[in-house]
Amino acid sequence: MRALFTLSLLAGLAVHPAAAAAGGADTLLYHTDFSRLSPGAFGEYAARGFPEYHHVPLEYTDGWEIVNNRGPTEWKVFELDGEYLLEYLGYNTEVWTHDFTYPILCRGDLLWGDYTMEARATPLGRAETAGLTGIVFRYRDGRHYYLFAFGPDNTLTLRCRDGEKGFRRDGWHELASAKVSPDRIKPCLMRVEAYGKLIRCYLDGKQVFEVSDGRYTGGKVGLFACSPVRYHELTVATTPEAKSAFLQRAEARQRGLDSLRRSNSAPLLWKRISTSGFGVARALRLGDLDGDGRPDLLLVQNIPFFGGNFNLISCMTAIDLDGRLLWQAGKPDPDHAYLSYDVAAQIYDIDDDGENEVVCAQERWIKILDGKTGRCEARYQVPESRILPGETSWQEYRHYYRRDHLPYLNVDCFAFCDLRGLGKPLDVIIKDRHTRLWAFTNKFEPLWTASANLGHYPYFHDYDKDGRDEIYLGYTLFDDDGRVVWTLDRELQEHSDGVCTGDFSLDGSPERVFVSASDDGVAVLDRDGKILKHHRVGHAQTPSIGQFRPDIPGLEYCNINFWGEPGLITLYDSRGDEIINFELFHAGSPVLPVNWRGDGTEYFMLSPNTVLGGLVDGWGRRVVMFPGDGHPDLAYLVEDLTGDPRDEILVWDPDWIYIYTQDRAFQGDSIYAPARPPTFNESNYRTAVSWPGWEKVKP
Repeated sequence: MRALFTLSLLAGLAVHPAAAAAGGADTLLYHTDFSRLSPGAFGEYAARGFPEYHHVPLEYTDGWEIVNNRGPTEWKVFELDGEYLLEYLGYNTEVWTHDFTYPILCRGDLLWGDYTMEARATPLGRAETAGLTGIVFRYRDGRHYYLFAFGPDNTLTLRCRDGEKGFRRDGWHELASAKVSPDRIKPCLMRVEAYGKLIRCYLDGKQVFEVSDGRYTGGKVGLFACSPVRYHELTVATTPEAKSAFLQRAEARQRGLDSLRRSNSAPLLWKRISTSGFGVARALRLGDLDGDGRPDLLLVQNIPFFGGNFNLISCMTAIDLDGRLLWQAGKPDPDHAYLSYDVAAQIYDIDDDGENEVVCAQERWIKILDGKTGRCEARYQVPESRILPGETSWQEYRHYYRRDHLPYLNVDCFAFCDLRGLGKPLDVIIKDRHTRLWAFTNKFEPLWTASANLGHYPYFHDYDKDGRDEIYLGYTLFDDDGRVVWTLDRELQEHSDGVCTGDFSLDGSPERVFVSASDDGVAVLDRDGKILKHHRVGHAQTPSIGQFRPDIPGLEYCNINFWGEPGLITLYDSRGDEIINFELFHAGSPVLPVNWRGDGTEYFMLSPNTVLGGLVDGWGRRVVMFPGDGHPDLAYLVEDLTGDPRDEILVWDPDWIYIYTQDRAFQGDSIYAPARPPTFNESNYRTAVSWPGWEKVKP
């Protein structure tokens, strides 16, 4: 049966006019009967850690990729009567009308051009409750592809998804539709011929659609499921000429990558530090603790509760860059290394005496620890956490703040700013998870409190040029006295995962505000909070701004998706217009700017993984790869540690920290030295803005 299936496809390809004109399509690109997959869960996370800001890839086999991270365990592999089957055993129909996230598996190469795809499939869902199930072709990324699928109420549809540009917010364009009555016991044969602009679709050998659409000229193939469906076999084939052209494109792509990588410094291991027992996931802070002028490391372990959205710091360990223990507060436990939220701990000179302290929250107390010894110098009781009637809240977290559920404020983060016009950031912002913030002096004397849909971490900027910081948090701008200058809490319903503001054009143009707004996408505002552009690109978060495209004036805003289509990256110019989007792998951890070359062009970091990660340029190319030296790849930070001032890259997991620098010296008279957010305002959610700057190279 399997051999006959493949042979029938190869023989049948010649019916397409374009294929026939090319001499017949008898060249196999890919075939599977799923026997190379192991029975059980199709994909599983390869390591511990929350993939929103860790590198925790899904493991799968035979080159398949899980596009959607909502419900990946619903894909299963079975062996039944000697046949291997890939099934989707879930119902995803509710997202059809809400956040437009669809379970997809994909495989192949973006450089695949013309081809024919054929799959045997059995839609298992009842007609009245079934969601879309079918095959994907010319897949570009999780929001750009064609779909040939069964739909609700015995429909058959051919669609194109074009990001946010469709006739609805979900981005769909329906190209053709028909009524059918599929057999939900026996498999049917679905076939797509895509050659040039001409697309033909067949069901059980009968042509049902023929359309002309040239939106996408090639790409991967995939399987799509919103309700139970069984896939038996899949084949992709093309003409010899089309495959030869694909191989030539692939070779040219590799030659270009090899050339780009040779032009860059390779990562050179500078430090290697063992942290076994007291190590952490992405809960590491940088700052000078011992007063020697060099950065030290603070590793913060914690105990999660209430579903992992809150935590209690259980142990803090301070070490220097040589791995020497400075002090330890609490009992270390490897099981307390992981987290799925921010950590309320910073290294900062809060008393302005020239020496850093550790400012942290533990249970009902805000504590000030001596940076050199870890001894507690002062403590302050946290404020009451109650949400008052009528106050704005992101609804998902409202129930956590009932007085009988959470009896004290679980401080979500610390951020330091200048609210009093002192010329130094000696004021403190703390907040709960999403609803209320408090402003204090550096002696934790209360200044004011306010409520809004806060999102995660603030951005500070002197909006009215009065010498005092204003606070951009969530969708609200707070004045230095807590007054709301403007808010978009009614316009944007999700919570904000990142916000920043400034003249990113670098030419004196009016300031723009960029917001990565979770499922509300990316919003671009004027300085007074008016929405200028709204890009519904999926679940937008952990953005950065840098000089990623020197061919385009100003700085670029880099957004990555997590929930929904993880790993879909979109770059915007300083005005908020889309430049490019691409998808390198399906994960959504932070994309931090990296000054690796020192010549004014920045890359952004994808992850430390030797295959899936690396440094990426503004065209979506992996231009620097990490060595296969056994280094950890769970988490990373970027910071200038050697002072040249190119960036070093810290990569770590709970057992080891590796620090990489460049393998060659900088050549030139002036070196790029961008200004970055201070290390005392570190967060898993802050927007990393890299402002241009230059320094003369010291002789």
